[in-house]
Amino acid sequence: MKLEEFISELVSAYESFTSSDRDAPSGCFCLMLDHWDRLRGQHGYRGLLEVLRQFFDLVDKHLDVEVCVTRLNERCIVGLLPHSSVRTTEKQMAKLFKLLAESTFDVRKESLAVSVTLGYVEFDHRFTDADRLLLSLVRGTEKTSAAGGNEIRQIKPDVSADQASGSDRQMLGLLMESLRKDAIKVLFQPIMATASEPAQSFQALPRLVAADGSLIAAAAFISPAREAGVLATLDRWMISHCANLLANEYQFLPIRLFLSQGDSLIQQPERRDWLEKLTEKNRSLSGKLALDFALPDVLGNIKGARELFVLLDRLGIEICVSQVDEHSRWDLLVDELPADFIKMSPGFVRRLAEEETLEHAFRKASTPARERGAKIIMPMVEDAGMAANLWRVGADYMQGFMIQEAQDKIDLGD
Repeated sequence: MKLEEFISELVSAYESFTSSDRDAPSGCFCLMLDHWDRLRGQHGYRGLLEVLRQFFDLVDKHLDVEVCVTRLNERCIVGLLPHSSVRTTEKQMAKLFKLLAESTFDVRKESLAVSVTLGYVEFDHRFTDADRLLLSLVRGTEKTSAAGGNEIRQIKPDVSADQASGSDRQMLGLLMESLRKDAIKVLFQPIMATASEPAQSFQALPRLVAADGSLIAAAAFISPAREAGVLATLDRWMISHCANLLANEYQFLPIRLFLSQGDSLIQQPERRDWLEKLTEKNRSLSGKLALDFALPDVLGNIKGARELFVLLDRLGIEICVSQVDEHSRWDLLVDELPADFIKMSPGFVRRLAEEETLEHAFRKASTPARERGAKIIMPMVEDAGMAANLWRVGADYMQGFMIQEAQDKIDLGD
């Protein structure tokens, strides 16, 4: 269906809803590719459109109700369920999201598992018209995707678009200056093990130093760095810096450093060659360094991730996969891309305390990985009640300000 025809159908359906005495809960959804800019860089616009075409096939073959669907742009499709009954929209969206999480997509002889955000709305009188409904739906889905994605969410009428930050260029300049001057500050946040083990774990966190001496968190400059293509430079600096610390200042301490990385080691063989040479010169990395990769980056290039994971295992560098939730491709983390550590997404940790059924889904999804030897990390632990609940469900590690704030130096105490 063409976009113009879709909007005409949506307007007609919404006008019928508003003019009727019955609140027939028709629904509308937006299915959006997360990290689409990276997929575009890897596979081009033809690759993006091929993934969206396969989205159409899933919707057409597997939803149980009538659906009008169209492509909104190169990263998302939108659909209308004009005759759904009570709660049908919610059930059909849950089914669709599960199918997407379990599917791979063929693009130019490569097999991809993609991360998506699925937003949906039910018709509601608080929307002034169909255009406002569609705008709220797309904006709300964009907002969820920008916050990490890989989520299904009902969009409410009061959702509005975030204002883009006007400081990205300034932040990028500060980052590049800090890299040139070797002036990036690195803090260390303890990751608490729930069982006794010989080494203590810490997350290495990059910080920029502002003109007034205050520290700027990574969340403020990672996205601009990625957009400008310089995230790989920061990643390399962090590995080199931590390698130097492990070889000198912390050489004899029983510690493990977790270090978040972008996708450069996954995408670029020459980066892997550099890491191999660095490790051969610096044996202190073996057994003391764990590299942390976001699951969307891993799924964006399964072949590259597989080659990297094999190399890291040979080098003695442990592997952590983060931004995981109950909908993620746990089968890949068990069979094709086994990780030593699986870090759940902050959104999942928050929902785990709120949704009674989530604990069962988590145990079911995580059991095969844990039986293979993977350990589960729960981040963003904010209070004692949350910590107690995570301990009960079987977290192997917990991380957050409630556990301990990041510090300048590693101090193991007595």
